[in-house]
Amino acid sequence: MIYVGTNYHPHDWPRERWPVDIQMMKESGFNLVRLGHLCWDSFEPSEGNYDFVWFDEVMDLFAEAGFKVVLDIATRPAPTWLHKKYPAIQLADRNRNPLLAVHRYMEDVGNPTFQEYAYRFAETLTKRYAGHSALHAFGLCNEVGSGIPTFSDEACQRYRQWLKTKYGSVEELNIAWAAQRWSRKLNSFEDAEFPVAGDINGAPERMLDMRRFFSDEQLSYLYGLSEIVRKNAPHARETTNHWGENPVLGFDYLKGYNQIFDLPGIGFYPGVNPEDRNALFGACLHMNHRISEKDEPIWCLEFQTGSFGAYAPPRGVLRMYAYLSLLFRSEAICAWTWRSMLGGEEQYLFGLLDHDGLPGRKLDEFRQFAHEMAKLESIGLPYLPKPEIALAYSFESFKVSENQKGYYKTTYMDQMMQTFQALGEDNVDCNIVNLRHIEKDYKLLLVPGHCIMDEASAQTIREFVAGGGTVIMTAYSAKVDEHSTVFGTSMPGRLSDVFGIRANAFERPVYHYSDSNEGGLQKQKMNIRRETPKIKIHDRILDFPIDYYEIVEPSTAEVLAVFTSLESELPAVSVNAYGKGKAVYAAVPAQIDLMQALLNNIYAELDIKKGPETPQGVIARQVGDSVLYVNTTSSEQQISLRAPREGKISGRMHEITLQLEPYEVEVIVREDTNDGT
Repeated sequence: MIYVGTNYHPHDWPRERWPVDIQMMKESGFNLVRLGHLCWDSFEPSEGNYDFVWFDEVMDLFAEAGFKVVLDIATRPAPTWLHKKYPAIQLADRNRNPLLAVHRYMEDVGNPTFQEYAYRFAETLTKRYAGHSALHAFGLCNEVGSGIPTFSDEACQRYRQWLKTKYGSVEELNIAWAAQRWSRKLNSFEDAEFPVAGDINGAPERMLDMRRFFSDEQLSYLYGLSEIVRKNAPHARETTNHWGENPVLGFDYLKGYNQIFDLPGIGFYPGVNPEDRNALFGACLHMNHRISEKDEPIWCLEFQTGSFGAYAPPRGVLRMYAYLSLLFRSEAICAWTWRSMLGGEEQYLFGLLDHDGLPGRKLDEFRQFAHEMAKLESIGLPYLPKPEIALAYSFESFKVSENQKGYYKTTYMDQMMQTFQALGEDNVDCNIVNLRHIEKDYKLLLVPGHCIMDEASAQTIREFVAGGGTVIMTAYSAKVDEHSTVFGTSMPGRLSDVFGIRANAFERPVYHYSDSNEGGLQKQKMNIRRETPKIKIHDRILDFPIDYYEIVEPSTAEVLAVFTSLESELPAVSVNAYGKGKAVYAAVPAQIDLMQALLNNIYAELDIKKGPETPQGVIARQVGDSVLYVNTTSSEQQISLRAPREGKISGRMHEITLQLEPYEVEVIVREDTNDGT
């Protein structure tokens, strides 16, 4: 079944309002509610003094109404009383000045004292509600990975111990950090510091290890919560809307997701402007990231209703977003939030109900979606494909490229987005994978801008291609080793033979300047003309902005595409036969037109089935014997049919054309079923 519901904060509203809200949710067709988040001190007003009586009533009311509950273990933000009693749990800035807890997520989750109190609270909460009839899952806190890192003295001591465990000796640490550079050798682990001061960042090797340290602490904390749930509530599911992709803090989700997360969860926020394709596909990319290689659907534990200062997306978009999430393997859509909150930082992040507690068009859209799910029970939702394509993601490459923007001018996440969008516009599924350990079999592996290439990742690619797979890797890849030290060998590092090329040199587009004088005054007026190459692939010319291209020198590789509009043609895309497979290298960062051109050739070669053919902006998937179409655009779209089809949502007969109004959706029986067509 598909779960439809909302996030509810009973501690924000009078007790007499609870039954009113629950009845309204039930009449809307909801069957799921997420509770308990962001309110630790409502359960534990002071140290060791618990108050669960009010929440027992809430749980009982939802049980009587037939709801399933996702109960968050609300350990963040920490209560004021904990901050006051133990100031060491507070964050510190890059100059080690303490930061007062004036906003949410301002506690140090790696601090042992914080963990002692947080785990104690988690023990108490999970034991109390483990057997409650309404409980479906425990949420492992809220948005772990969000917030800012801490640079306190206490955290630095933990960092030094982490380095000692990782490297064993200070001599190994000096080698890994290239500490001979700029006279920065360490004589002991006590010499190690966080590589930040004010606005200054240290060497890339040290920055990478610092990011790894913060990541490991986030993962360790989540693992501790997971262990408590499994011990006290072994029959409950575990989920969380963590924020591993957070650009400020975040963590390496793919490193530990199989050990921690039972049921993938996410906050689904595509934005209030559905025409923003990056935001739209970005939200879907994050969904795929959370699923990774699990054969599980994803739960949208927070599903956008409004935004800061924006009452709602255009009419019809919330329902469209809900259907879109189904195409990316969602099983639960949980609106954030039920009612617009009166106070706090999110008082203008609008919910399904307005500030006065009355419903508007947003609840109408969610209600319509919830009731339509009954019509679609037979088609086979949730949608759980078995992708033949793997898209590699690297938290470490993300952080390294962000730290070295002087060179990596096309961001790592932009390369990921362009590649994912190329698949999305073709209605093709993929799994997001960790190159160090791919669990399933795939025909095609995509590696966009993977700048770090450690031994394990390189070996994965080598074995994948040798065994008969095809890999596509793009520019900026395999530039540094696992310490973020640039390879002193031919690039792509550790894989030059697999791709049959050398790619050590690169060019930026040339700028031509001409000067002119006005009125005899020596006023310089610059006329700037930018020369950028185009890419010729087969008989097609691709013309998109290129601000970086690598000079590829083939050894055993063949040239698949060339740069034109230069003094001489240069290889733009190469392909090398290695073992039983092929290694394709693009000398520019991933871009949707180029990736689609490469993919469309490879689909046929590898017998990878594309999704339903649709106009741009219409996303579709075959679900069982039906096809679900979602028009994500503000324009009417038309899909040609070979025979009349009845829409399972609308109930209308579509003759030779399926006409989709802006943001409209429809389900029809697929056209290749045995019905005489």
